[in-house]
Amino acid sequence: MKKTTPSVDIVFEVLNYGAKNDVMHLNTLNTKLNGNKLYLDKASKEVINFGSCSYLGLEFDERLRQGAINAINNYGTQFSSSRAYVSISYYEELEALFNQIFDAYSVVTPTSTLGHIGTIPVLIDDKDAIILDHQVHNSVHTAVNLVKAKGVYTELIRHNRIDILEDRIKELRQKYNKIWYMADGVYSMYGDVTPINEVYELMNKYPELYYYVDDAHGMSCFGKHGRGYALGQKPIHERMVLITSLAKAFATGGGVAVFPTKEMAHRVRTCGSSLVTSGPMQPSGLGAAVASAKIHLSNELGKMQDQLNENIKYTNLAIKKYGLPLVSESKTPIFFIGASLPKIGYSIISRMLNDGYYVNAGIFPGVPIKNTGIRFTITKLHTFSEIEKMVAALAYHHAEVLKEENFPISKVYQAFKMKEPVEQKLEAIISGNEKISDLSVQNESSIINIDKNEWNSLLGNRGSFDWDGLKLLEESFSNNEKAENNWIFDYLIIKDNIGRPVLATFLTTSVWKDDMLSPEAVSEQVEAKRKLTNDPYYLTSKLVSIGSLLTEGDHLYVDRASTYWKEALRILLDKMASLQEKHKATGTLLRDLKQGDDEMDAFLMDNGLFKIGMPVTHLIDGLDWTTKEEFVSTLSTRSRRHIRRDVMDYIDKYDIAIAKNVTSDEIENWYELYMNVKSKSLLLNTFNLPFKLFRNMADAPNWEILLLSLKPEYDTREVRKPVAMVCCNVTEDCYNPMIVGIDYNYQDEFKCYKQAVYQVIERARILNKKVVNLGFSASVEKQKYGAKVIEVVAYMQSQDNFSLEVVSSVNVLETITA
Repeated sequence: MKKTTPSVDIVFEVLNYGAKNDVMHLNTLNTKLNGNKLYLDKASKEVINFGSCSYLGLEFDERLRQGAINAINNYGTQFSSSRAYVSISYYEELEALFNQIFDAYSVVTPTSTLGHIGTIPVLIDDKDAIILDHQVHNSVHTAVNLVKAKGVYTELIRHNRIDILEDRIKELRQKYNKIWYMADGVYSMYGDVTPINEVYELMNKYPELYYYVDDAHGMSCFGKHGRGYALGQKPIHERMVLITSLAKAFATGGGVAVFPTKEMAHRVRTCGSSLVTSGPMQPSGLGAAVASAKIHLSNELGKMQDQLNENIKYTNLAIKKYGLPLVSESKTPIFFIGASLPKIGYSIISRMLNDGYYVNAGIFPGVPIKNTGIRFTITKLHTFSEIEKMVAALAYHHAEVLKEENFPISKVYQAFKMKEPVEQKLEAIISGNEKISDLSVQNESSIINIDKNEWNSLLGNRGSFDWDGLKLLEESFSNNEKAENNWIFDYLIIKDNIGRPVLATFLTTSVWKDDMLSPEAVSEQVEAKRKLTNDPYYLTSKLVSIGSLLTEGDHLYVDRASTYWKEALRILLDKMASLQEKHKATGTLLRDLKQGDDEMDAFLMDNGLFKIGMPVTHLIDGLDWTTKEEFVSTLSTRSRRHIRRDVMDYIDKYDIAIAKNVTSDEIENWYELYMNVKSKSLLLNTFNLPFKLFRNMADAPNWEILLLSLKPEYDTREVRKPVAMVCCNVTEDCYNPMIVGIDYNYQDEFKCYKQAVYQVIERARILNKKVVNLGFSASVEKQKYGAKVIEVVAYMQSQDNFSLEVVSSVNVLETITA
């Protein structure tokens, strides 16, 4: 898996896994629907539908059916013409009805998504700025990307943080004519709402502020004539635009864009791309929409809203009665019960299907993956009896699954940052040496407390993290001035009941750049923002990771032959979660695991981690050649030409040495060479390593500093210095070049980097090592030396998706977090 911005790949992995668990991508088997009962292909019986967004049940109203039939009879199944040319008569009638419903000016759109696409590029120009609520619907992001490409400034802020919004307005109003705050009226996952009163106060205070609201889930359920949550609270503001969907409670399909002035509506109607060049709503939808609009303008709608509201109140009471962890209590028909881990959520949903109830999975990317939950909706069609029985079943299965997974309810509350019914701190789960089931756990904070021979037998030959290597890292990444250069170490060895190791690894808690695994183009933009704001910690997070930011290789020893290996992994994940809480970290990371391990994929995804790609790593083995020509003969024909031309022809121009008895000036020179390379590479965007590390490596017996200097006839400087250096960790079987430095003044003429790679391989052969771990980057170049490509992945869990989404959005312009 190649390194990419973690978006589409992650979404595919998570949602495809839900489909494999038979809780997503379901199909109905009903030949006819006329209520809230479904036959699903993955259910063994008829189920009651608690997943519908048609909150008023109007899709079964005979007037809507007849309206659709009459329209088809009058106009056929479609009227195929752009609205820029011809609109059938239903459009004019429907928009007049919506003008009454909203007490504003309306434009009907084919869908709410196409409404955003038609509206945002027309109203917003390059002198405006956009502020997106972190949880605003994805369809808004889709439309915003169109104006970002034209240079419109865009940023995200955390969900419903009006204090941050005001701070951003104060800064941006000096630079931009209009500042558009974009939010949902009712948020589709947790059912919480936009703080409309506070936003109106800001609009009255700051004339530059405009309010753009997607109120798809509020339409019909709330407000006079069903005008939605937002306009049900306040009349439309002169600097407000609202988009809503007719595919939820309105029950017909299509969308509506609502404007405070006739001129604004006319401009969008005339220029909106999706209104000019896209297909229109078809006759059946328009005919049904006219019928639904007339119901909305009648006294009947208020009675429907009252019935829905009574069901919502009853559901809240039932949830309290049965003690379920409701994430956000509100007056909307959307409910979200916390489950935390995907495997818990999937198991509950499967059991609910078997009990005759269909509920949704609330899963990534709608929520952080470890904030998986059971999302269900209430409609007017549900009876009190159906609601109570469903909630009772949900409470029963929720408790049973948590019990089977040995997952305390307190951890669910903690995952959603809700008040726990019983106080329990995660760090109490594992500490020091203790007995858990049939496994014993040794947890130490320093490698000096771990038996050297035992550690090296488990992990010593997997990379640069044998016992001595880790001792040097502890000394180098402590008591430093900068936060990113102070790491917290934890070591874990888990053994079975007869003392055999089942799992071993080490963990570091440290500050990471959120764009570390992003494409280089993204990191370039993020780094530019860090310089512009003089904030090196912009878009950074504290993470708990196996391994470290310096080491490479397989950091996780697991005896897969042991019957306890999954239990040991669960203990590791619990330990990482406890450290995350203890050190106030935002996430956890398991890195450098082999690609294609389906069993590991399933286990880690079940336990709330998602997979992300990493750059491939490289190794060379088979170091049994004795001459340069023998080495060249092991390569492909094409590589032989390359190596002879760019490497062998230059060997005689170099003096090669292993650093000994070095001075401070020499170490300064190494660091300067390292910084030359570091400043040019963003493949893995990390912080600069501390100078202290280089000083410690110079004195460490298990490290070598390989120095490449040009012979005097090629280096005419008064003081001859190395033109390349490689810091190499040496273990029993492996040679691990970890840090490279280059003087780029000599790179083009003397191929310094290519020579350094060869000399590393040659040095490993001289030392009789079995493997050279060449690490990440320069894949094409390293393969010319015969390096094998090893595909590796990482698995991540984060408290929220905010930083991930900010980094993912950095595709055209800079994006700000606060």
